[in-house]
Amino acid sequence: MQTLPVVSGLDLTRFITYPWTLYQTIPHSNWVPPLRFQERTLLQPHLHPFWDHAKRQLFIAKRGQTVVGRIAAIIDTTYNTYAKTPCGAFGFFECEDNQATANSLLDSATQWLAAQGMQYIRGPVNPSTNYTCGMLVDGFAKTPSLMMPWNPPYYPKLLEGWHAYKEQDLFAYRITKESYLRANPLPQPSNTLFSCRTSSKKTLEGDIAIMLDLYRKSWANNWYFTPLSPREEELLVQDLLTVVDTKYFLLFFHNNEPAGGMVALPNINPFLQAINGSLGLLTPWHYYKTHTQFTKNLRIMLFGILEQYRLLGLPALLVESMLAACQNNPDLQWVEGSWVLEDNTPMCDLLEDFGGEITMRYRIYRKEIV
Repeated sequence: MQTLPVVSGLDLTRFITYPWTLYQTIPHSNWVPPLRFQERTLLQPHLHPFWDHAKRQLFIAKRGQTVVGRIAAIIDTTYNTYAKTPCGAFGFFECEDNQATANSLLDSATQWLAAQGMQYIRGPVNPSTNYTCGMLVDGFAKTPSLMMPWNPPYYPKLLEGWHAYKEQDLFAYRITKESYLRANPLPQPSNTLFSCRTSSKKTLEGDIAIMLDLYRKSWANNWYFTPLSPREEELLVQDLLTVVDTKYFLLFFHNNEPAGGMVALPNINPFLQAINGSLGLLTPWHYYKTHTQFTKNLRIMLFGILEQYRLLGLPALLVESMLAACQNNPDLQWVEGSWVLEDNTPMCDLLEDFGGEITMRYRIYRKEIV
């Protein structure tokens, strides 16, 4: 077995397609295939704006001519400047159940990062916390929600066998209709301080810009937060325009100024599983067969409240308003708040007050580079 850098277009194709080979061998897999063209775009510096402020080296592990693992070593200059830290990261990690293979991949990424002057490595991030991130360590029997990862149960063992340690856990809270009705939420504040509206097709693009500004300001001091670049924000706006259901896009204002907001996205994973990573002639048929499932499950993906309003009852008011909107959907099964930092005690407590239960737990690992 050998681990080699990706240096050709063929290597990149092997890097991208390896998960399809791996997950065919995993019993009871709940993996949701990404769109291959999106993965190819995301991984190429000349195509995706993330790499305007970052760099990476991709590696594949091979046994003979067979790919048995992959990893990306990543340096996000924006994050390192923002946090004033020499952080390297790994992401896009996939590997057979073999400690030697995992060690070779992780060692190769670490050596590349060390040569760039990085002092520690953390991950997985694909390629940052603004995208998909975290390694699933609990909740393998469940299918993840939109843009949340799923990996084989042996992955944590491979990281810990390499002597990486837990740095932070990320929680996925699910609130079912039944758990919400059983809960006894905190008394809701009077709504005299804030006005609320949902988005609309007419205002959607501008509302997304408002929400991203709230997200940037309210998350600024959170662990491992990285601000999106203007070009990344432009791309995210275009992506959200295609999937947002305006009924689940709430904005709150104080004296006509944005104070907080929340966006829950329809869970299109049944469609993504049906098309298995590729768009083709049968795509409309798969959409027709799965679209009624999209609003059965929702993921609260964007959530932000400006600091000066957090002690005025706005967090509870915002969650209550979103759940009230969700209650109007007779087909709804659950709403997921994900991800939530384990040390974000106020948010964890709030979601639990409304009947939320941790159903999936993700982990960011860390190891010092010596």
